[in-house]
Amino acid sequence: MNHPAARRVLFVCTANICRSPTAEYLARNRFGEAYWRFRSAGFLPSGRVPSDTLVQALAELDVDVRRHRSYQLDRASIAAADLLLTMEGSHVRQATEIDSGAYPKTMPLREAAALLDDWDSSMATIEELLSEIARERDPGSYLGDDWDVDDPYGRSLRVYRRTVAEIGDLVDTVLGRLR
Repeated sequence: MNHPAARRVLFVCTANICRSPTAEYLARNRFGEAYWRFRSAGFLPSGRVPSDTLVQALAELDVDVRRHRSYQLDRASIAAADLLLTMEGSHVRQATEIDSGAYPKTMPLREAAALLDDWDSSMATIEELLSEIARERDPGSYLGDDWDVDDPYGRSLRVYRRTVAEIGDLVDTVLGRLR
């Protein structure tokens, strides 16, 4: 039986040590990698480790993020991805500054979840999602914080738990509706 090529989803946040690795590891844990390839990246230099607080918050969900090392977003990782899901609206602009070709396949995770949640069809392809977002999107909406997932960096375990739960819900909504 032939399986279609795995779709590549890249989660993006500022430093790639809190929000985007949370999305990457939760997605891999919940959806596997039979049909998906998940990665994450940020805009700051590579090699940083996740905070102990994030390690603890994810360990409570049986997700081990201790081996994660941050990765700096570059043109090659943008080109390799089928879909880039950012943690803030401003990240859409920042990714586009690295590679102008990023814009058509980049959107905030929260925006993708809202769009798919409102969709009549129960399932959609990445191409259908990108086509819909191209029709509907307002680049000006990325200037505010409407689509942002709050950054828990340096905050309490309670804040990390809330952020992990929020990202988990968004990941479930998006990947649960994409085929």
